Amino acid sequence: MKIKTLIMEHGKLEQVSVSSDLIDALYHIIKKTYLEAEEIIIKNPTNAESTKLGDFLTFILAYPKDVKTPIVKVTEERTGENNIYCDRFKGKTIICFSGGVDSTGALLKSINEGNKPVAMWCDYGQPYRKMEKEAVEKISNKLDIPLLEVTLDISNLIAIGGERFGHVFPARNLLITAIGLCFRPDKMQLAGLCDELIVPDKSLRMYDEFGKLFGTELYSPFVTKSKADVLCMWQKSWNKYLSADETISCYGENGNCQNCSSCAKREIAFVASGYHKDFPPVFLNQHELIENHWFSRIDSFGFERRTDILVALEYVYHDITPKLQELVSKNLEKYKDEVKQRKNELLQEGGTLET
Repeated sequence: MKIKTLIMEHGKLEQVSVSSDLIDALYHIIKKTYLEAEEIIIKNPTNAESTKLGDFLTFILAYPKDVKTPIVKVTEERTGENNIYCDRFKGKTIICFSGGVDSTGALLKSINEGNKPVAMWCDYGQPYRKMEKEAVEKISNKLDIPLLEVTLDISNLIAIGGERFGHVFPARNLLITAIGLCFRPDKMQLAGLCDELIVPDKSLRMYDEFGKLFGTELYSPFVTKSKADVLCMWQKSWNKYLSADETISCYGENGNCQNCSSCAKREIAFVASGYHKDFPPVFLNQHELIENHWFSRIDSFGFERRTDILVALEYVYHDITPKLQELVSKNLEKYKDEVKQRKNELLQEGGTLET
């Protein structure tokens, strides 16, 4: 499978095609997973030990936990016939880029440390790709960094998976990072957050074993941080490069619909960090999601996610629904020590929330 990539650098455009046996293998197992296979057998597309690779791929596919996913078995037979690489960015760090707070923050952190990263965005048929594309092009141009626009249309698989997995695309990040490997980077970044570690292809195991299996280090600069932490750091050090409002994290078509779960999560972080001081409409538009889904599970959330929700909703307390006020009050009392600790942490990171 040839992956078309548009390289944008210093106002110039160049189109290249890359491919690898690893990409082909991952596409195959994703397709079989969508089609509800119980077992998938593939040839080994790497130099890694077959048993270890099979165990890793089985782990990556196993999400959500309540959905039966296949066992991947890797034979001892090696592939190696379909590798087309591009050495244009050999030795560089490629950052998987979506135009959101997390991946843009990873770019800014790298730039602020004196590095010159390469951004890579993947159009895989996601419904909101038009707004993502506009955002990644605008941001990379403003930051004067190279942008790889990768096209891999698997919208047909997404349509099948929508019914079985909801919005979850199994092994999406692994597939995207496999494409990045075709450009021979020294390192790759996938900006996963502390509350995303339950997702297999943003887990600590993903970061730990990726380099061992595929030969290139993969890491996140934010594995101990939440989105609110990133925005605190942004206020402290990165506003000189770019406003966080120029990022996009939305399932709607306009990039800031204020009426989807992604916008709700985004605004919790913006308010908890103090980056936004105004009341976000999404807290009313999505109040049922917050009341019935988030607060029904708040005891099971990690420390950062739970307290970021409470810190943000306490700040806008007088504008939320009566039911949500009741839930916030109850949990503020229950977790008052945690909330106090979290407020101090956010301030130390650079947050500006008025408490």
